[in-house]
Amino acid sequence: MMGRRITPLKDALQSVRISSDKRDVLESKFISQYKGYGVFALKYISKGDFVVEYRGELISSKDSQQRRGIYTSEEMVYMFDFKWQEKTWTIDASKDNRSLGRLVNDDHISPNCMMKKVFVDGSPHLCLFAIRDIQPGDEITYDYGDSAWPWRTKLINESSPAPTTSHGKGKYSIDPTANDQACKASELVLVQLYTSA
Repeated sequence: MMGRRITPLKDALQSVRISSDKRDVLESKFISQYKGYGVFALKYISKGDFVVEYRGELISSKDSQQRRGIYTSEEMVYMFDFKWQEKTWTIDASKDNRSLGRLVNDDHISPNCMMKKVFVDGSPHLCLFAIRDIQPGDEITYDYGDSAWPWRTKLINESSPAPTTSHGKGKYSIDPTANDQACKASELVLVQLYTSA
């Protein structure tokens, strides 16, 4: 006889308390030099289920601004700002603690997870919950918010009506509404798109 299924909130609380990811359900994989790593489902995840915590150091807005002054652009991408008790706080996940939550990529068009605050011993923890069913092999994604993230640009081929700029051997144009080139970097990555001859 099967045991009773744990609730998503209890699952999140357990994971937060022991600082552990569900390695039997999730794995990280290298996707490309532009997108970097991502997190993928190894098993079916039901809508509403807890997926993973965005684990890092909880710091104040003041500390966050100080760190942003000395961090590289690659480190700053891992700083997650949020509101709590009418103040802005940051989860600083810039140090690689081998947690999977810091590797979950942005998808502002069709994410399969949503970030929610979970409180443990009076402190907020940011946890991802599935907003739709997730199949094995699916990449775990969530919407990073309204910022103009540089990887939300898409380069389109030179036959496009959009203006182009020369870069190396080819021509590029930028579509600020696209999401194909999502990556974990805060610098615009230009990728040449080749047209078939």
